[in-house]
Amino acid sequence: MVEKRQQVDIPTSKNAPVVIMSRFKQPWSGLLAFSVPLLVSIITWWIFFDPRYHEDQFLIFLAPTVGGLGLIGVLWAIWFDNWPYYNKLRKAWQIVLVGTIINLAIMVILAFVLRPIFTRFLAQKLGITDEIIADYVGKSIFGALSGSTFSFATLWVSATMFWPFFKYDQPKRGIFVWIVGTVITIITWVAGFLFTVDPTVTDIRYAIKDSYLDALGLTQWTIFYSLLTLMVLEYWPWTKIAKKQPFVGIYAFFGCGILGFITYIGFKYVAKYAFSPIFIALGGEPGFLITVEKSWTTMNISFADFLIAAVILVALFFDNWPKKYKQWKNFIIRVVLVLVIGIASFFLYYLVSPSLFGEPRNHFIKVPTHFLVYFLWLELLFAYVWRKWPIYKEFKKG
Repeated sequence: MVEKRQQVDIPTSKNAPVVIMSRFKQPWSGLLAFSVPLLVSIITWWIFFDPRYHEDQFLIFLAPTVGGLGLIGVLWAIWFDNWPYYNKLRKAWQIVLVGTIINLAIMVILAFVLRPIFTRFLAQKLGITDEIIADYVGKSIFGALSGSTFSFATLWVSATMFWPFFKYDQPKRGIFVWIVGTVITIITWVAGFLFTVDPTVTDIRYAIKDSYLDALGLTQWTIFYSLLTLMVLEYWPWTKIAKKQPFVGIYAFFGCGILGFITYIGFKYVAKYAFSPIFIALGGEPGFLITVEKSWTTMNISFADFLIAAVILVALFFDNWPKKYKQWKNFIIRVVLVLVIGIASFFLYYLVSPSLFGEPRNHFIKVPTHFLVYFLWLELLFAYVWRKWPIYKEFKKG
C-alpha cells in the first residue's frame, strides 16, 4: 500500500511544537488568507516594479526573477521540512520571522549575487556587448531555474514521497532530496533553456529564441498537472496505476510531463481560435511589438500560470475543500473550482491590468507572467512558511 501522508511534505502537528489551524470555516478562511499574499503582491508591485512609477522600464523584468528565485527558496524549505527552525521555535511569529529571513536571504543570493555573475559570464561567452540585452538574457536564462525546479524536480520529489530517503531524519533527508532535486533541475534547465540565446541579434525582442517559450510552456503545464494530481486529487490517478514507490512517482513524473506537453501544444489552438477573437473584440489587433503567434504562446503560458495559482488556492488555502462527499464528488467539485477560478482570473487580469499593474492596453502585448511569478512566490511563501498565520491561529501542543 502507498504510505498515507501529506502530498508535499510539510511539518505537521505530530512533529511541531506549534500548530496553526483555521479560525473560520471553509471557504471563508481560505479566501481571507488568500487576500494577504494578493494584497501584498499588488502593493509591493506598485512600489518596486510598476512601469508607471519608475523611469527604468526594464525594471519589470526583475519581478519574475525575484519571484522565481524566491520560489526556489520556498521549495527548498519544503524539501527540508523547514528545518531547523520549525521544530525549535515555540511561537508562530518566530517561525514566520526566521523562515522569511532565510527565504529572503536565498532570494538575494540567487537574484543579486549569483545571477549577475552568471550574466557577465554568459555575455562574455556569447560575445554580447550590449548591456541591456545581456541583462535581459541573464535574467531570462538564470530565472528559468525556477521553472525547472518547480516542474520536474519538485514533481519527482513529491510524487515519490521523498523515496528512498523518507526514513532519514532531517537534515540528512533534506540533503539527499536537495541533491536529487538539484540534479533534475540542472538537467531540465540545460536541456530546455540554457542554449536558447541568439547572440547575433541587436534587438532585445529577439534575443531569446522561441524554443525558450516552448520549454517554459512545457514546465508550466507540467507544474499544473503535478499540483492538480498530487494535491487536489490526492495522488489520483497515479495510486490507481501503481501501489508502491518509486512506481507511483515514475508514473506521475512521466504522466504529468506528457500531459503538460500535449496540453501546451493543443492549447495553442485554444489561444488562436478562442482567446484571440475575444481579445481582438476587447482590445484591437496585435501591435507591431509582438507577432500574433508569440502572443498566442504568451496567453498559453499565462493561462497555465493562472491555473497553477488556482490549484494552490484550492489545495492550500481552501484546504482541499470540500471533503464531506464521496471522493469522486469531492474531486469533481475541486477541479471545477480550479477551472472556474483560473479562467475568471485570467480574463479579469487582462481587463484590469492596465489600471492595476501598468500593462499596455493592447491585450496582445501583455505579459501576465511578470506579475504572476512574483505573486506565486508570495502565495507559496505565505502558505508554507507562514502557514497562513495570523489569519490562521496558533495552538500549542501539550
